[in-house]
Amino acid sequence: MKYIFLLITLLSLSLAWADDLRIVQVKDGKTLTLQDLGKALEAYDLIFFGEFHDNSTLHQLERDILPLLDGKRELVLSFEMFERDVQSVLTDYVEGKIDEANFLENSRPWGNYDPDYKPLVEYAKEHKLKAIAANVPRIYAGKLARQGMEFLEELDAEERGWLAAKITAPDDAYKSAFYAYMGADSSPMHAMNAEMNTIEPMYQAQCLKDDTMAESIVFALKAKPKSRLIHFNGDFHSRAFLGTVSRVMEALPKLKIAVISPVYTPAWQTQNPNEDDNQAGTYIIFLPEPLEGGDN
Repeated sequence: MKYIFLLITLLSLSLAWADDLRIVQVKDGKTLTLQDLGKALEAYDLIFFGEFHDNSTLHQLERDILPLLDGKRELVLSFEMFERDVQSVLTDYVEGKIDEANFLENSRPWGNYDPDYKPLVEYAKEHKLKAIAANVPRIYAGKLARQGMEFLEELDAEERGWLAAKITAPDDAYKSAFYAYMGADSSPMHAMNAEMNTIEPMYQAQCLKDDTMAESIVFALKAKPKSRLIHFNGDFHSRAFLGTVSRVMEALPKLKIAVISPVYTPAWQTQNPNEDDNQAGTYIIFLPEPLEGGDN
């Protein structure tokens, strides 16, 4: 009876999503159902779910994919949205050692925690799953963006531990993508020096987040090598297997990694992955373009 109820629920979700998104497997352009995606993801050790933070459809998909991944292998949830220095608070809440009021007061939840991330944390709590506060505390990313790497000299041993041991800012495709996103070209021949001097520390701060999240993920997987981990982050951190993904791949080259990347397009119901989409991830979530001023 329980199985039949779950099957009916998943079928109704798939039908409801017909007007909200389309899941495409990049390797063959096949359109997948939610159940198809869950089955396909069983082949991977680590899943990066790249999201648009303000898109409610993606947040719904994040919630609904968890039961399909929580099977034979222990599932670990990892979050960009929580920072390393609140790991103990997140753990205590998931393990039932503190109440929600205490958790919210001491974990610095994002403004959209209640509608978007609370269901994920509550799933971890209900099913006794490990939850990882993966990100660097934002105060240090801010200091790096304003002061440059010199700020590291100001940190005591405890503070330094909240940051990745290895901090990088590679001159690669990720840097080019970041500069393009910020409206500048990473080549000195095409950017004003003042602009470069402003954007470079911002890029370094971005990379600090990637390095720290990657290190947190690697630590978690080494602690539980038989587990499957799903990491939730803004799409830019994982798109095209760059950013956080590239750091994990360097540390654990044999790991089977899947990347889910969303794409807004007017032709979301029919569009096949183009060249950019083929590079963006293992699975593409095509979404209708959001209405201006509306709920994404």
